[in-house]
Amino acid sequence: MDKGMATEIPKEPQRSLLAQTQHYWHVLLKWKWTAGAFLGLAIVAAAALSFLLPPVYTASGSLWIEEDTKVLPFDEIQSFGAESNLQSHVRLLESRSLASDIIEKMKLSENPDFSRKARKKVDVKDPGDPRFRELLIQNLLDNLHVSSGERTRLVDVSFSNRNPRLAADVLNALFDGFIDMLVRKKYSASEQASGFLNAQIAELRTRIEEKERELNKYGSDKDILPLTTAETPTVTRIGEINKKLTEATLDRVNKLNLYNQLKTAPLGEIPNAPEGSLIQRLREDYVRLSREYASRLATVRPEFPAMQSLKSQLDAATEALQNETLNLTRIAYNDYLNALSSEQSLQRLLNSQKGEAYKANSNSVVYNSLKIELDQQKSLLESLSKRQSETDVSSRLKGLEALSVWIVDKADYPLRPASPNKPKNFLLALLLGLAGGVGLALGLELLDNTVKTSKDVTNAIGIPTLGTVPAFETEQDTKGPLAEFKRIGAIFHGKREGQVAGKAKGRPAGSATSPAWAGGNSPRNGNGDQRIDLIAAREPQSIQAESYRSIRTTLLVSSPPGRIKTILFTSPLAREGKSATVSNVAITLAEANKRVVVVDSDLRKPRQSKIFGRDNGEGPGLGRYLSSTLGTDEVVRPTNISNLYLITSGPLPANPIELLTSERMDALVGRLKHDFDFVLFDAPPILAVSDALAMGPMVDAIVLVARGGQTPIQAIKQAKQKLDAHKLKCLGVILNSVDLVDQDGYYAREYYSYSKAE
Repeated sequence: MDKGMATEIPKEPQRSLLAQTQHYWHVLLKWKWTAGAFLGLAIVAAAALSFLLPPVYTASGSLWIEEDTKVLPFDEIQSFGAESNLQSHVRLLESRSLASDIIEKMKLSENPDFSRKARKKVDVKDPGDPRFRELLIQNLLDNLHVSSGERTRLVDVSFSNRNPRLAADVLNALFDGFIDMLVRKKYSASEQASGFLNAQIAELRTRIEEKERELNKYGSDKDILPLTTAETPTVTRIGEINKKLTEATLDRVNKLNLYNQLKTAPLGEIPNAPEGSLIQRLREDYVRLSREYASRLATVRPEFPAMQSLKSQLDAATEALQNETLNLTRIAYNDYLNALSSEQSLQRLLNSQKGEAYKANSNSVVYNSLKIELDQQKSLLESLSKRQSETDVSSRLKGLEALSVWIVDKADYPLRPASPNKPKNFLLALLLGLAGGVGLALGLELLDNTVKTSKDVTNAIGIPTLGTVPAFETEQDTKGPLAEFKRIGAIFHGKREGQVAGKAKGRPAGSATSPAWAGGNSPRNGNGDQRIDLIAAREPQSIQAESYRSIRTTLLVSSPPGRIKTILFTSPLAREGKSATVSNVAITLAEANKRVVVVDSDLRKPRQSKIFGRDNGEGPGLGRYLSSTLGTDEVVRPTNISNLYLITSGPLPANPIELLTSERMDALVGRLKHDFDFVLFDAPPILAVSDALAMGPMVDAIVLVARGGQTPIQAIKQAKQKLDAHKLKCLGVILNSVDLVDQDGYYAREYYSYSKAE
């Protein structure tokens, strides 16, 4: 084909879903021992967790939280808008103050089932140690779970502990403590207001008694008679002013009461705070950040950046809440001052009207003014007494538990442990083990950077594959867990299992335990392992022999007749099946009536003499020929196969590369090229020594031999780079020990089984 003619490489058709499924199934079979080991480890881990971890019991209960119900016919002194909020109640259940109260009430610091974890972290000498106390609170909150539905006011609460009785007792104590907390918060302000009103009433009664004595004395001294018609308007005005003064006094008392409550109320808890107001939102942010900071403080140091950022947010929320509280307090104080000013103004007006009456020298006016003032004071006393009575009753209702929260289900002693859940653990282990095993198998296949198919060769170095030789079925199917784990080690350590095994055991090639591609001239060894050496002549019906004949055909048609006669076979690394490939290709060429000679030019570790059953020391061989004046006929020896001849390496020389690059070697190549149709050179690995590179210019072409699933892609790339650097022509690659499913799917294996049956 002309070089200028563009050749279009047909695109590989996409594999069908069935083919992809078969491929993945083959990958799983390839790594089945690894995947099985992962599954086994997952099940063993689940069994260990299920049987070694102590059982934990979970007690459960529920609360119903609804809008506030009014038991009294009057408004309460203080009402918190957050109490009607379901989420606020949920947060109160998880509050640190409630947890601390439960620990103190039940003396949980002395209970070994509850304080065991905290005592392991802190050497407790003083039960009041704040670190120990903090760990106890955190332990209770960690084992407490509170949840509420979106469209229900039912709150589910659970608590877990190794002791089932303790779990139920703690949860029931939590319910009782929660209700007590709500009662205390709800009516503490009423108790404060009751005390304040008692003091105001006592002061007012004293003033009324003084007014009554003054009125009685004045009436007796002046001998008062009923008012005349002219005096009535003056008395009426005094009565109206006195009535307004009474209302102003009551308003001043109420605003002073509100101001006192704001001064003494906890941070952010403002009386009569409307739902969704700014102070309520600030309070919720403050409570949330306080809990989050305290929760993280148990495991994270305060100086960590995340904790410092959270502390800054908490400080900002605290400052905002304090500022808003102070702002509301100032507003309440200003309202109180305004009420006081209004009261004082009316008092001055009343005094002015009284002065005018005194100036008129009307004793009756003065007397009736005093009487009206006394009546107004009594009316004020009656109003305050009623308010005080209502407040006193409200403050005493805490014993009745008149709340909007009630216990639906108390916690019973759990009969079965909540964890470990053995069936669930084993099911999860099975699912995770299967998923992890499959993922591990696919991952290892992805990490395996060896050449497996001709497509890998083309993608790696861009040259064609002359042919592939499938692996024996026994070689594919008898790979046990040890071989698979060695393959994993080779993936992660960048070594090939063949090299590792060979160097570790130090066995010679062709021994009973060496790989099937290593050599040996018998069909099977003592253990029944198949051999590839001379299989083209020994088992001509085998699929391996057929593969070598296909390679022969490719060599014959790849160039015009007589164009390529001398071919050098080399490999990137050792143990790639190079020598077996040379001998079998030579056999197939000889069967095609071609005169072929095999030259064992590996003067370091020769193999051809063992393959053909010859003694390497018998005869001069290549090494002695190159270092002497022997003739060609003295080193070329016939084999048992017609048209096939052999030149052994002979005794190993001390300077092989000097001999292989000598003029005598060049002359030998020319003579053999003239006398034979094909001359096949078995050369050392190209990455190990430079013998093949030195001989490259003497031959017509070079063929690389690689082993499927063993030769690293990087190694074959480096070999190609070396050939390109020396401007040597690489005819193609022969891939040995190829997995049939990886290369051609199941059809090739089916054909192999068919050919064996035949």
